[in-house]
Amino acid sequence: MSALDRWYRRHEGLVLGAIGLAVLLGTWEIAAALEVIDPAILASPSRVGHALARQWRSGQLLADLATSGVEFALAYALALLAGVSLGLVMGLFRDVEYALDPLIWFLYSAPLVVFQPLLVVWLGFGFWTVVALAAGLAVFPIAVNTLAGVKTVDPVLQRAVRAFGGGWLDELIKVTWPASLPLILAGLRIAAGRALVGVVVGEMFGANGGLGFRLTFYGARLRAADVLVAVLGVVVLGLVATQSVRVVEQRLRRGWVA
Repeated sequence: MSALDRWYRRHEGLVLGAIGLAVLLGTWEIAAALEVIDPAILASPSRVGHALARQWRSGQLLADLATSGVEFALAYALALLAGVSLGLVMGLFRDVEYALDPLIWFLYSAPLVVFQPLLVVWLGFGFWTVVALAAGLAVFPIAVNTLAGVKTVDPVLQRAVRAFGGGWLDELIKVTWPASLPLILAGLRIAAGRALVGVVVGEMFGANGGLGFRLTFYGARLRAADVLVAVLGVVVLGLVATQSVRVVEQRLRRGWVA
């Protein structure tokens, strides 16, 4: 087997993915050049590239990415803190769980986007409305998964900690937390996507900046190439968010196993 064959086998997925993407973009460009598709509806990749370069040179794209990124990071951090705390308290105290369970499941199941107009009334247009909507969408998957994780803890292990003189804090750190961690991490992955949706929707209808705002702004003016640049920005932000969560998850797993 030659060195080229070995390299291909190691990177087969990447190579085939790149080929597939190139074929898609090439077909798209040819269809646009032959006017098979209307450029006002779906701009060609070359036009999207020109729009991307223009927005980047003006600093607009970077500013929108920064705005949406900061809103996402703050909303996700608030959801993480509130969701894990709420899930732990509900899991450790049955009375609290019974009192809050109907409300939690109602808000988790309800499309919280419908509350966005109320958030605008309460908080006004701008940063905090977007953060509140994104955090509200993200907090409940974390809380529900944390609660489910606490419920999976083996009672025998909890009694063993108490039998050896451990207190509730020892039980929480040595038994409850590690047993709950897999489900908490699963909730974090779900919450990342929901928080990003909250940021985009919040910016579309309650802000004057960010990627979601650009989607509405350029969409209303039928500037398809600029809309696709904003879509690309949302995709990039989503990839960064999900990969960051994945890196944190891997480090937590390795650190706990070690």
